[in-house]
Amino acid sequence: MSIEAQMTDRMKSAMRARDKRLLGVIRMVKSRVQEAKTAAGFDGDDGDGLWLSVIESYAKSLGKARVQYAAAGESGAEHVAQIDYELSVLDEWLPKKADEATVRGWVDEAVAGLGGKERAKFGQVMGVVMKAHKADVDPVMVRSLVNEALG
Repeated sequence: MSIEAQMTDRMKSAMRARDKRLLGVIRMVKSRVQEAKTAAGFDGDDGDGLWLSVIESYAKSLGKARVQYAAAGESGAEHVAQIDYELSVLDEWLPKKADEATVRGWVDEAVAGLGGKERAKFGQVMGVVMKAHKADVDPVMVRSLVNEALG
């Protein structure tokens, strides 16, 4: 079943259950997909690839907003809770990322392959890991593990 069909089914269920929070998340994704379809440079492919890229983009923007609201402390707590809910809904469609131990192994392999733990090789190590495993890793985690590996 396509992501669009899954979203439509979830939207219908949310309407029947009068779940405004879930309905809001799904409508936001559908709205962003529609924006992507009307944007300049759209290639006409509106399959799962488009839906997945929109969901990933939306989740990334939510993650950035969450950091800002969390930094605001108690005044941003309500927004953080809403963002956490939205991310939990979107997680159903987001590709699963590798765990920390796996990423650490990839970073260690890249460091060993480049021959040394000089701080100057940070960009090279990041490049090797991201190029080989871009879809499987969280760039923030990779950055942190590379920093740790290169001391």
